[in-house]
Parts: sequence; C-alpha cells; structure tokens
Amino acid sequence: AEHVHDGVARPTADPKGVAVFFHGQTGGVDNRMDEPWLQGLMRSGWIVASSDFHTASWGNEASTLDTMDLVKWAEEETGEPVRLFVSGSMGGTVSLNAMTHGVEAPACWYGVKPAVDPTKMGDVPGANRIIKEAFDGQPVPDDRNPAKNIDAFSTDTRYRFVASRNDQWVHYEENTGLLADALEARGADVSILEVTGTHDDPSHFDVADLVSWSADCGE
Repeated sequence: AEHVHDGVARPTADPKGVAVFFHGQTGGVDNRMDEPWLQGLMRSGWIVASSDFHTASWGNEASTLDTMDLVKWAEEETGEPVRLFVSGSMGGTVSLNAMTHGVEAPACWYGVKPAVDPTKMGDVPGANRIIKEAFDGQPVPDDRNPAKNIDAFSTDTRYRFVASRNDQWVHYEENTGLLADALEARGADVSILEVTGTHDDPSHFDVADLVSWSADCGE
C-alpha cells in the first residue's frame, strides 16, 4: 500500500525532491500526513511519499522490500530523486535497516526520537511482543539491529536527530546518543536538536527545524 502524498500539488515548478516518511509503531501510510509538520515540508517544496511498511514491522525484511518498492515507484511517478528520509520512533529502525540492506542512502536523514536499538525497547508499550512477532518469534537478527551495524551507515549522508533526554520509552543514550556519537566519530555531518519532555511531547515535531535543516538537501 504505497502512495505519494503530494499535498500541495507540486508546490513549486522545481520540487526539491522526494522525502520518504517512515512512521512509528502505531502508524500507517497516512500517519502525520495532515499535520503541520509534514505539511510544512510539502509547502517548502518537497514531495512526501510514504507506505505502511508492513505497519509494526520494526525494520524486518518485508519493510525493507516495501522501502525499495516505494523509492522506485516514487521516483518513477514524480521524475524526482529521493533525497530525504524522515522518520519517527520505530521508523528510525525501518529506515536505517533499509540503508544497510540495499536501499541507497539519501543525501539527508532526519530522525525524530529514532529507535536505533530494537533490543532496548522494553519500556515501549507492547514493543517487545510486537518486535518478536515482526521477526517470526525469533530474537532480532544482528543484521536487523542498527546499533550493531553502526559502521555500515554512509558518512556521505547528513544526519539530524531530534530527541529528548527525558524520553521514557526510546532512551536517548541507547538510541540517538549511540548512533550520533558513532557517526560523528567517523566524520559524518551530524547534528542534534535536543527537545524536552517525554516520548509523545509535541516539541519533537518542530516544523521550522525540519524545513530549515532539509532546505539544502535538494541540491
């Protein structure tokens, strides 16, 4: 179930490119599409594409195949390249696993409270059961755990993390801190917008930050 949401009927004659949005554990293809956050991205010139990525997939193989299909379809449909990945929570794992399993790394990756280590999600309601189901009752394979593949991520990609040290579910140090530090040590362009509050705090969805940070990704 892939489709492109081009919410402002091509806001410019020359779009910045395609942004792919990867939803969280309870999301689907329409998740956040009508909210100011992604609407702001569209108004700034991006075409936004999404999929259900097999819903609560936690970055399993099916979600990677969905990502491949979506990227190919969106680029053919729009004639524009995918240049930006935007993810929320579980979508962090989905997007990162795609990048280590054959999906070309985008110019820019923007992760909001990104889940990086799916084995450390015990505080997320229902997550351990859902993750087990996503991997057919087996533990998360090492190759599907971004935290165990830190050295595989492209240092040509620019990374932006939006996260709170008060996130009670996706803990900062085990996720954003871990990946951001490792990428920075390898010479990648990494920045962090630290926000406040718990996992669902609206401060995570900063329209101005998303629009301004992604402005250079379309070049």
